[in-house]
Parts: sequence; C-alpha cells; structure tokens
Amino acid sequence: MCPRCRQNAPLVYRGVSAFCTACGAPRMPLTSSSVNMAGQPSKVGGTVARVFGWLVLVFGTMTSLGTAAMCNAIAEGSAAPYILGIPMALITFVLSYFLLKGGKQLEQSGSDTQKATRTQAVFALANTRGGMVTPADLAQAIGITPKEADDVLTQMAKDSSDHVSIEVDDNGTIYYRFSAAHWSAIASNPANWERPRSGQMAPNAAAPVQQRVGVPGQRVAEGAGQNVRVEPRDPIEDEFASEPDVAQRHVR
Repeated sequence: MCPRCRQNAPLVYRGVSAFCTACGAPRMPLTSSSVNMAGQPSKVGGTVARVFGWLVLVFGTMTSLGTAAMCNAIAEGSAAPYILGIPMALITFVLSYFLLKGGKQLEQSGSDTQKATRTQAVFALANTRGGMVTPADLAQAIGITPKEADDVLTQMAKDSSDHVSIEVDDNGTIYYRFSAAHWSAIASNPANWERPRSGQMAPNAAAPVQQRVGVPGQRVAEGAGQNVRVEPRDPIEDEFASEPDVAQRHVR
C-alpha cells in the first residue's frame, strides 16, 4: 500500500526507480507488483516452450522418417522401419503436444496476470481522481501509450458496464467514469468480473474504519482512548441565559 495515497496500487518502474501508479509518489522497489513486469516471465516462458515444441515436432518427424527410410534400405521388406520409426514418431508427437499446450497456457497466464495488475492500477488511479480517468492519465501513470491505455479502459467498460461508463465533456474530451456507488460491488479478482457477494470490497479499497455506536442514554468522550460512560443527567441550563430568567426558574 502506498504510504502517501493509501491505495493498494502496483508499482511502475521508470529506469531503476519505482513510483506509485495512483499518485506518482516514489516507492520502495519490490514492495508490490509491477505493471511493467506483471506476466512477462510467463509470457517469455510460454513463447520459448512453444518455439521448442515446434522444433521438436519438425526435427523429430524428420528423424523418424529418416530412420524408417534407412532401415528400409538396409533390410528391405523387414519390419525394422516400423519397429523403429513408429515409436520415434509417437514420442515426437506427444512431446511436442505437451510443449505447445504448456507454452500456450503459460502465455495465457501471463496475459491474465498483466490484465489483473493493470485493472488494479486503474481502480487505484480512479480512487485518487474522483472516479474519472482519461486515457492520457492512465498512459502516464502506468507507462504505456495512449492507444494502449484507451484499449484497456474500453475493454473494462465493455466487460463491466455497470461500474465503468464512457462520457464526453463540453470540450470533447473522452473520459471514463467509475461509479463510486458500485466500487464495493466489484469482485476481489478483477480478472473475473463476477458480481460479488454483499459486503465484498473493491480490489484496492482501504480497510474500513470501524466505529462504535453508543447505547442510547450514554455519551462517549471524544478523543478518549477508551469508552467513558457518562450517566444521564438533567439538561444543563443555558450559560448565557439572563439572570432574571434564571431567577424566575428558581421561583417556580
């Protein structure tokens, strides 16, 4: 959580320095997730796995076919090409299948992580801007181009039209309004956009401040470290009442 804006906002790295995506204040590096690096390891790993899977498929197929052809040339009419070639081809297909599938899943996991981190940054920024965010604001906050920022906000407006709306001011500037009345209804996992249960908080909302409600007939002193019970008493007479009025009250 940012000590300045009190938002659970991710970091954005500019060079080696880290900053809050909500208020732009300097932050300690590695104290929170980063919009720059969120999902990138999974994306890189998925790409490497898929490239390796295609290489295994191509070279494994060529090797199995070459082995079968060589065996057929040496022992023509024998079962040696099938005994050696078919197992090699099966191993190649199975290994390449799992590499390609695993790489795709890794890339999807990285994209989901990046989307969730950016969504968290958008809500943190909206909390500090009165619920109104422009693509230029988001682009400057998380270090992306205005086109990418507009795509992110537009997708959020499509996925959750109850919470995010697109509006245009008198100058023709497009901005996105985040309804403060519905922030408490946003699921804790912004990537799912499910309608949450009652009482569930926004993903970056600050912890609620619990207040004690006094029992009728009791008063609690302000600023006290603990509750102080004050017994009920008769109404205090007005200090500014005139002396004749006070005298008349005593005579009665």
